[in-house]
Amino acid sequence: MNFFNASFRIGSLLGIEIRVHALMVIFVVFQLVQSHDIRFDLAFYGMLFGIILVHEFGHCLGARSVGGDARHILMWPLGGLAFAHAPMTPWAQFVTVACGPLVNVVFCIVAAASMVAAVASSGYYADSGLWEIVSNTIWLNPLHPSVSMAVPALWYKALMIFYGVNLLLLAFNLLPIYPLDGGQLFFTIIWPFVGIHRATEIACYVGLGGAILLGYLGLSSGGGGSMLIFIAIFGGFTCWQRLQALRYGMIVDERIGSYDWVARNKPPRRKKRWFWQRDRKPANENPNPGGWERKVSEHQRLDQEVDEILKKVSQRGLHSLTYAERSKLERASRDRRQAEREERSQ
Repeated sequence: MNFFNASFRIGSLLGIEIRVHALMVIFVVFQLVQSHDIRFDLAFYGMLFGIILVHEFGHCLGARSVGGDARHILMWPLGGLAFAHAPMTPWAQFVTVACGPLVNVVFCIVAAASMVAAVASSGYYADSGLWEIVSNTIWLNPLHPSVSMAVPALWYKALMIFYGVNLLLLAFNLLPIYPLDGGQLFFTIIWPFVGIHRATEIACYVGLGGAILLGYLGLSSGGGGSMLIFIAIFGGFTCWQRLQALRYGMIVDERIGSYDWVARNKPPRRKKRWFWQRDRKPANENPNPGGWERKVSEHQRLDQEVDEILKKVSQRGLHSLTYAERSKLERASRDRRQAEREERSQ
């Protein structure tokens, strides 16, 4: 599925291109045509667009912080899609996914603190003690009905909506339905304990169950649940696609990879010795391997892996490569181009 079809570019920030799908424009226009207060709805959708966009930037910057990269963000009717590519390791994937909801957490904290400060300075509870304020749950629930009476200003109403939207998006995104953030976080958490294949299988089946439940809620809520139905269909289809990728061996743990790099590079176990015994090594063994020898060994290993990757491409096609294999192939290409430039310069 190519999500870039029928999308257009609206700008870029931090080297990340921002695109909007035509379906999102159609959806917003349709909602505005039916609106009873077009100014309010226009401001609301603008706020929603900004929150989701910053959320996706959180994913992109999270991927870059762990050695990955991100070049595109696509906004469409079901939210946003950050095309962030992080190393296929549990921690890298966890950070990349978690940085999105973390944006909403920060927004909620800042908005809630601002509302509490505004209520406290309004004088509405001047004759009330701290216990009465706490008993009204204002400190725990900034959306308590009484706070709107304390600060009737328009900016405060907008702040309440901002807080509520972020809280709702956070709660919804943390549902354990793949590919929502909650489903992906669930996958990365169980990955180190059961392995990538079993973790993918568990996360996808949990996601399928959640998609069915979400679809049922959408159907039972009448016409207002159309968005839930669309998200349920998208989530269920994504889970099914990932299960198919798992079935055909297209999901590989980068720490192990298809070449079992860890097993081949694991240092040999050394015999236990007492503290007075010297660490004797064979006479023909280099006591300090490194430098040029290490570079030669690294290049030989990389050349061997590139040969195996190219063989896989010739047999199964370029689409069969994992992220780790694509990275190795790109690295080899960069090194070869760099070597050719150095030769020409000499």
